[in-house]
Amino acid sequence: MSKGEASFVTVNYTLLTAMTLIIVLPFWYVLAVSVTPYHVFSEKNGLILFPRSFSLQYYEYLLAKGSLVYSSYANTLRNTAGGVLLALFLTVSAAYALSEKKLPGRRIILLYFIFTMLFKGGMIPAYINIKALGLLNSNLVLILVMAYSAFNMIIIKSFFEGIPESLKESASIDGASEFRILWQIVLPLSLPVMATISLLYMVVYWNDFFNAMLYVTDWGKAPVQLVLRTIIANSSLPPELLEAAGSAPPPTIGIQMAAIVIVALPMMIIYPFVQKYFEQGMLLGSVKG
Repeated sequence: MSKGEASFVTVNYTLLTAMTLIIVLPFWYVLAVSVTPYHVFSEKNGLILFPRSFSLQYYEYLLAKGSLVYSSYANTLRNTAGGVLLALFLTVSAAYALSEKKLPGRRIILLYFIFTMLFKGGMIPAYINIKALGLLNSNLVLILVMAYSAFNMIIIKSFFEGIPESLKESASIDGASEFRILWQIVLPLSLPVMATISLLYMVVYWNDFFNAMLYVTDWGKAPVQLVLRTIIANSSLPPELLEAAGSAPPPTIGIQMAAIVIVALPMMIIYPFVQKYFEQGMLLGSVKG
């Protein structure tokens, strides 16, 4: 390499290394503090990078028998699984219909969906609507409230439009219904974009706590993110968590760090397995978008 190329590569590697450290070090610190006894944390004034003492007291407290974390985790898993399935069904159905150029009023319907991306009623009308439907403090509200995204629909629609029409026409001539064409031809060819949209919906449902703050008042129906938000924002534990533990809580700083690890770990485990589909889907869906 020439001197200019070598300098360019060196600067790139330096910047990428610095960016990686900026991303990794905060989570590593959280993990280190979560397994460090509080007296060691105090002695080091909170500067813990490599824990010399190891303790799981914070995890044992959060995951004690009957803890609120279990029920809230179950709520989050239910909301995420049900929400992703419902959102995919609605999004794929709309995208497939709008990808058909012969659909009457296709352009007007598409503009209607785009309008919802630009203008929204706001938080108060949404709350009034949810209340009028009798969904407040229900198990369905956190699934239904985020079950559709016009942006994701446009990505899938753009991908569907790239599938050769000859495949669908051949199946139609052989007597296949629209549902069968979608299920057996279009979807198998759309695995990258489907994995991408599934991941996007999964992250949205998994990380949601704001809607739970608005529409859920029963801790038995609260997602784990709301529990984490309460621990971090209020520097205190929900009363239900204190009652379930039945003992004096450890220092809050350790519980905050352990709670972050417990909530973030599933997404960190899942993402590497779908990362390649995520990258492919975003690129392929953006060609015509």
